[in-house]
Amino acid sequence: MATTKVKTICFECHSRCGLVLEVEGGRVTAVHGDKDHPHSHGYSCPKGRACMEIIYHPDRITTPLIKVGERQGTRFEKASWDDALGLVAERLLASREQWGAESVVFGSGTTRGMAPYINRFLALFGSPNFMAPSNMSGGPLALGSATTTGFGLVDPDYANTRCMLLWAHNPENSWPGLYLYDINQGLKKGATLIVVDPRGTRFAKKADHWLRLRPGTDVALVLSFIHVIIENGLYDKAFVEQWTSGFDRLREYVADFAPEKVESITWVPAGQIKTAATVFATARPSVVGPGMGGVCQANDAFDLTRGLTILAAITGNLEVPGGNLNCTPPTRKRSCYGSDYDAPRNLPPDQAAKKLGADTYPLFGLVPIPCPPQAVWPAITDGKPYPVRALGLFANNSVCAYPHSARVRSVLQRLDFLFCVDYFHTPTTELADVILPPAHWSERDDVEDLLMKNHLFCQPKAVEPVPECRDEKEILIGLAQKMGLTEYWKSVTEILDYRLEPVSMTFAEFKKTGVFANPVEYKRYEKTGRFRTPSGKVELYAEYLTGLGIAPLPVFREPDEGPVSRPDLYREYPLILTTGGRNIVYYHSSHRNIPSLRKKAPDPELQIHPDTAADLGVSEGEWVYLATPRAKVEIKIRLFADIDPRVVHAPHGFWYGVADGWRRLNINMVTNDEPLCPVTASVPIKSLLCRLEKMAPR
Repeated sequence: MATTKVKTICFECHSRCGLVLEVEGGRVTAVHGDKDHPHSHGYSCPKGRACMEIIYHPDRITTPLIKVGERQGTRFEKASWDDALGLVAERLLASREQWGAESVVFGSGTTRGMAPYINRFLALFGSPNFMAPSNMSGGPLALGSATTTGFGLVDPDYANTRCMLLWAHNPENSWPGLYLYDINQGLKKGATLIVVDPRGTRFAKKADHWLRLRPGTDVALVLSFIHVIIENGLYDKAFVEQWTSGFDRLREYVADFAPEKVESITWVPAGQIKTAATVFATARPSVVGPGMGGVCQANDAFDLTRGLTILAAITGNLEVPGGNLNCTPPTRKRSCYGSDYDAPRNLPPDQAAKKLGADTYPLFGLVPIPCPPQAVWPAITDGKPYPVRALGLFANNSVCAYPHSARVRSVLQRLDFLFCVDYFHTPTTELADVILPPAHWSERDDVEDLLMKNHLFCQPKAVEPVPECRDEKEILIGLAQKMGLTEYWKSVTEILDYRLEPVSMTFAEFKKTGVFANPVEYKRYEKTGRFRTPSGKVELYAEYLTGLGIAPLPVFREPDEGPVSRPDLYREYPLILTTGGRNIVYYHSSHRNIPSLRKKAPDPELQIHPDTAADLGVSEGEWVYLATPRAKVEIKIRLFADIDPRVVHAPHGFWYGVADGWRRLNINMVTNDEPLCPVTASVPIKSLLCRLEKMAPR
């Protein structure tokens, strides 16, 4: 039988590694890394290599399902696409008729690239409410850096730098296909490595300088970096004078963050702070590599990302080779989060103003940030600011993915109607009224530009979808036809051709090349004469924010649940819990049922210092309860010397394999979703208080 090889990109996480799929008889039979891919260079992770297990898994949902019997039950019956889409259309139109279009929310997970297609659908339907977990992954980084410089701090030029600062960032597990090759290239050329992380990741342990800070104190640390640099005259004086505003106010402000003072806050020795800050400022070019989740899950996430951007700016590392670049997707306004799709920007002003969260988080109008889930929940439970009665979730296991899972589950049960689009049954699909089966990424045509630097990649369909699964774009097309949204696209080809218009190609033409890139522009501000900010300069002191009730300089806030702010609670819960560190085997809560992946990481494991474990009388491999003021979950002890004895780390996303796993194993049962970052709605899950409790042997 003839074998066909198809070059494509993997959609199992945001790295979008290049893969070559071998196809025989209409089935994927082998997977290889694409050595020609400009980012991943032949790398592929366990998730990508498991694609055949995912596609042909016996538990994959392969036909539409409609719930029967009690609404809180779990019985579903197979249905035709016509009947399933008809029911979804009927319920969404009924909700719009009774409560207004804004009563319908569509939500997506952090991958699958669905934002443009969902947003266009919602704009035509009349709802401004696209929900995604951007507030806990990337959104605060985009907002904090954009308000300071006019662009996001998301394109580090690791390969050409002399010093890389990985801040709360473990690219080996979280973004290997996108960043790892360039990082290794930079290190081979002799770049100095600085890592800021409470845990001893592989990069932390090989770093020239590892700053093991107390979780939740990042803002104090970055302000101390800035203090050291200004105090010692190590900043780029020419850049600061010509291209920044508010430097004197910044100098005065950070005088209060001397390393000797910050040592007591962060647990990082003053000498280490001084040395690392000096190295970063003097190496040049230096680059800040912020973690998408690591810097975006705190009550002061906006201030941390502002502080990191200021650090890059005053050292002259913006838009220079080896620094933090300003890459625009080649598709520009038709990129994944481009304004040509953004629902609020394509609705009448009065309807756009109803976007959930816009009244509380005014900067959401600056960057097209989706509605944070925590702004949607009150609309479902309390009708505030108006009722939300229907929700559609695409590849989004909300019950396990979002903090305070018991609350999330209770909220979803209050809906009039919920439909889910997912490969497999999850604790969230269990609550759905309708489940629709999507095509796998190998079974659909698409393009990708989100966080792809200056590149655009083609994802051609390698095989036809497993019957009766459908490309999500086709699902939206069918739903639009059922609902009379005649201006929605009529075919996947039309959708992708529209998206590719800025690069003057059709999708058929793009498939022949597979990749398109614009040249990287350096120091664009010199050509335009300004940064894209109100003052035209880097806003070190952003006075314009004061009119929105936002502090003009980064503010350090103690974690609301910590030994300093809650000493009473600390006596009862004497360990600091940080969570959310990525495991290369999984992508958040997905694919926990895939045999090759589950074999590599079958159980949630609590990283705990051996001395702490000994003091508590627990041993390697023992199952214990991890308790917070909200709940407790079951977890397995893993002795880990590269962590402060006062800190423990728990992984997220576990739920599969035991009865009520969403309640028993899922760390988000014990995390919190309040108080949120007042500017970005980020969730405070990187610094909580916990204790361990003995449990009977399993």
